Amino acid sequence: MSQQSPYEQLGVAEDATFEEIQAAKQRVIAQFSGDLQLQDNVEAAYDAILMERLKLRQQGKIKVPDGIRFPEKLPIAVPKFTAPSMANSPSWMGDTFERPSQSEILTTSGVYTVLAGAALVPSIAFTGLPTLVAVGTGFSLYFINNKQRRFKRALLGSLIALVVGTVVAGVLVNNLHLPVAQIGLQGEVFASLLTFLLLWVVSSFTK
Repeated sequence: MSQQSPYEQLGVAEDATFEEIQAAKQRVIAQFSGDLQLQDNVEAAYDAILMERLKLRQQGKIKVPDGIRFPEKLPIAVPKFTAPSMANSPSWMGDTFERPSQSEILTTSGVYTVLAGAALVPSIAFTGLPTLVAVGTGFSLYFINNKQRRFKRALLGSLIALVVGTVVAGVLVNNLHLPVAQIGLQGEVFASLLTFLLLWVVSSFTK
């Protein structure tokens, strides 16, 4: 079979269309699926025909369909990236979290910024931190419950933020020795600021 021309190896005429050449290649490969050497010969014959057709096209003698792939100019596959979305998230996440509107973000950010600013005032921080944290927790309850009237979810989210903020702050300051004092913060103030941050997160992104 190697003494035959590429067209003869595929069993097509020299004026065959590209569709006929492609179909012939697939037919011969399927017919001799167990003969790897013959399949290699068929692939080489197919490439030789395409190279010949490419040369003729460059000389303006024939027109080649745009979908034809030439052996020296194979397209590069570009990986597709799909941005994550709530639709692809687990069902419990889609039912618990949401993307807040700009007005909601501005409202919650304003409230907790004011509370955090008050906590940084020495005269207020000395005696008023528990009150500020209680007010922040109350706002969290209001913001979450106001969305879908789910008071239990609002209560749970707010309590989680309150407990996590207190515990994490204690671990960072007492166990990991985070140098908050070097930036002028007391441990209680740092815990309040962290709690306000977590309350802002649950207030803004919890349904």
